[in-house]
Amino acid sequence: MLESIVFKTERKLSRFLDPRRDFQPSEHPSEMRYDPLTGLSSRICHFAHATAPPMDLAPIVERSLPSCPFCPQVVMKLATRYEDRLVPGGLLSRGGALLFPNLFPYDEVSAVAVMCREHYFPLAELPARVLEDGVGVARDFLRLPALRDEVGGDAAYPIVAWNYTTVAGGSMIHPHMQVILSSNPGNALRRELAAEQAYKERHGRLFREDLLEAERRRGERWIGESGSVCWHVPFAPSALLGDVAAVFPGRATFQDLTDRDVADFAEGLTRVLGYFATLDIQGFNLMFFSDACGAAPDRHWLTVKVLPRFIIGPKLMVQDTSYVQLLLEDRFAMLFPEEVAEKLREFWNAQPRLRAAQG
Repeated sequence: MLESIVFKTERKLSRFLDPRRDFQPSEHPSEMRYDPLTGLSSRICHFAHATAPPMDLAPIVERSLPSCPFCPQVVMKLATRYEDRLVPGGLLSRGGALLFPNLFPYDEVSAVAVMCREHYFPLAELPARVLEDGVGVARDFLRLPALRDEVGGDAAYPIVAWNYTTVAGGSMIHPHMQVILSSNPGNALRRELAAEQAYKERHGRLFREDLLEAERRRGERWIGESGSVCWHVPFAPSALLGDVAAVFPGRATFQDLTDRDVADFAEGLTRVLGYFATLDIQGFNLMFFSDACGAAPDRHWLTVKVLPRFIIGPKLMVQDTSYVQLLLEDRFAMLFPEEVAEKLREFWNAQPRLRAAQG
């Protein structure tokens, strides 16, 4: 392991008289972990059931279908348009995906990428072509020079994010991503880029390059590769049931992605989502962490973070976020990353290569 990458852990032990054991003394371990880049802390503690309870999304999917503005029978009638000077023709398409301005924009350049004609897919059934079309049309859009000129040219930051299903905060069931070009990269990315710059100044190397080498050597959180894309489970988790990260070596920005990169990413993501489905997960958050449009890959490599989302208690609609994440600003998990990686790696390695299966 490279000495510059530090995996810091603090182990804690809580003691009390447990009524489940006739009030005998009981000890319960937990951990604090610190992100090796930013130092942000994550709490890991075991709950009674560290799994997602079954939840039936079928009624929500059915209710959402008649009024869905993204379905093919109505989307061309309802979709907003860009001026031709920005986007020739007003909107973009790629395969089954369609991109147009967000009716409720988050920034100066704020679009919605409807990823497919189909209204809904369970996680285990999301096709790679939906992921390729959605990511591909977002990349094509963010490469348009007229749009970049609207928000500072090469200094603008692409923000591409996906909330899948209402469980993850999505306002629409139909698969769609938020595609934004902004002068403000957001707090999380700004913090990471500053930390990566500081790391490079201290060590003369890229943090992501060193991290991938360290994780590959240790192996306990390493998942594998899908083509050129590297996958691992972060040391300091961000989600209750564990999160997953993908890294594009040698790519600094979202616009740098080639068609091959997008296809490789889609293959890996279908494996990750297939594993989530075995845990009864029905939603997730995903975001690409990109440097500014004109950046070279000399401090940052494009990274994707995927967080499984679920309802802890469906009867009372107990959410998987609380004051810990929202106010204390600690990350919180119920599973150790090494447990998550071991099970995901086993699932990953059991899957056939998608391109071979499709070809």
